[in-house]
Amino acid sequence: MSVRSIAAILKAEGPCLSNRVCALLEADGLTSVNARKRVSRGELGVQRLDGLSFPSGVRFLFLADQLGSRKYWDALVRDIAVASPAYSAALGALLARGGVVPEKHFSIVCGAPINQKGQISASVVLQRLREAEIVHVTEVPGIGPCVTLRDVFFLSPGDDAALRARLRTEAILLSAVKDWARRLGAASYDRIETRDDQEADDLPKVGTFTWDLAGPSYLRPMVRRSSDGKPKPGFLVADVALGQTLNEAAVAAFVRKCTLLGSLGRIAPVWPILIGDRFSREAHRLGRSAGVMMATPELLFGQEVAEGLSNLLHTLSKAAAIAVQKPEVIDSLFRSLGKIEGAAINLRGDLFEMIVGHLVVKLEDGSIDIGRKILDPESGRPVEIDVLRVKEGREVWSYECKGRSPSNVVTLAEIETWLTEKVPRMHRWVQWQDRFQGVAFHAEFWTTGTFSPEALARLESAREATQRYRIGWKDGAEVRRYAARLRPTSVLDMLDEHFFNHPIARTERRFDAPDATKAFAVPSTLGDLLEPPSRRKPKPADAAASSVVLQIAGPSPAGDV
Repeated sequence: MSVRSIAAILKAEGPCLSNRVCALLEADGLTSVNARKRVSRGELGVQRLDGLSFPSGVRFLFLADQLGSRKYWDALVRDIAVASPAYSAALGALLARGGVVPEKHFSIVCGAPINQKGQISASVVLQRLREAEIVHVTEVPGIGPCVTLRDVFFLSPGDDAALRARLRTEAILLSAVKDWARRLGAASYDRIETRDDQEADDLPKVGTFTWDLAGPSYLRPMVRRSSDGKPKPGFLVADVALGQTLNEAAVAAFVRKCTLLGSLGRIAPVWPILIGDRFSREAHRLGRSAGVMMATPELLFGQEVAEGLSNLLHTLSKAAAIAVQKPEVIDSLFRSLGKIEGAAINLRGDLFEMIVGHLVVKLEDGSIDIGRKILDPESGRPVEIDVLRVKEGREVWSYECKGRSPSNVVTLAEIETWLTEKVPRMHRWVQWQDRFQGVAFHAEFWTTGTFSPEALARLESAREATQRYRIGWKDGAEVRRYAARLRPTSVLDMLDEHFFNHPIARTERRFDAPDATKAFAVPSTLGDLLEPPSRRKPKPADAAASSVVLQIAGPSPAGDV
């Protein structure tokens, strides 16, 4: 039997540790000394991972064409577990989330404590993985610094959109879990925190770990009594990872958090929940054996909500294509996720971008991109274009979209930031692109609310003073008038039902508007308030209201350019 080359072994076995290669060379007939020498000398095309140490001088070996492949990462997670479960858990958790997470979430997903005696902290895990160039920290427009596996594969435009979609969907799911825990009394009503809570200064923390969701629980099995007889609560904690089947390595990071937390002597009881779309058989077995509640959106909230979350993840990942081809999906998402408290409000911004994209591509022609991330060629700073419309060889349009309550007022500060920071960067990017040489650039600001007088004055002055490109804007009344040009009227109906005449918006107008001229339609009865406008029978009062439907804040500015 001939002795194989190291490259042949790696091709057959996949990336692995050098002691495994030595064992296979010995099985082919080499002595242990000669096998170690051959591995030490290396071969052309065989690479070794630097930066992370393994016991007894062992190295991780791989072929150049294997670098960055799924087989490479799976093998690295497997073999690093031999040397340090801390690094293995972090990589397994990253892979389960598409290879990229916001830097502020790394301490949640990596399985390492913030600070615990005898354990490698989350910050040290990140530092050493960066030093080994296994991960990088990269700025992602609209999200911020993100930890990503080092291969550009994980930050391609499609994965960038997938990251944003996953984070938005997980935020809505966490909101639903928070409401679920409140309603059941599983945790204190006003003390449950999630990673996305705007009012929270820090991530939810219990013991030495951070979590996606956490709150004190006074359920009978969770409570302990202090020496003075006062109740000492336990804690409900939860992490979430959507979009992929969670394997054993992904679940291991969460199990490690629970195990290390349980090793602390005086920690209160903890009720751990890991939520994912699907779990492999091995992952489910590992979690259950560690006492973890393994949950899916369907188990928690039923099939309709679970399908709505799954559709949302898919929709936001492919927003432009769906906005053009299937705008009815937008209405379906509002309806299926409407059972989750706050979901419709949280979705307004994303879905308004899709509505704007559909309107402009149907009424003005061209191609669109939604949530396009670009880099200013002058400063290198990232910019996100909500909706980008291109008419090849003729025009480039950017649309800033603010899907809000009709009572919301765009401030001068918002307009100032858009005019002085975002628009110039977008214009420089357009000029820098070879395909856009000689084309006209237009920038518009669209809102379903209104503009403050100061914001309008600033927009007017900017339009008069700017010569290199065109500035425009549309308030809610103008957006609605523009949408009314499209036939059939399904998109206009969506805008009315979910933005302009949403029950919350109508309630705000009813109690806040000083007179009827500021409202799109003022409900005259409680039935009108609760019933969607598309299902109400016409009444004389409705006809009167329709006469002032476009009189939100006086005459609409001339926003078309």
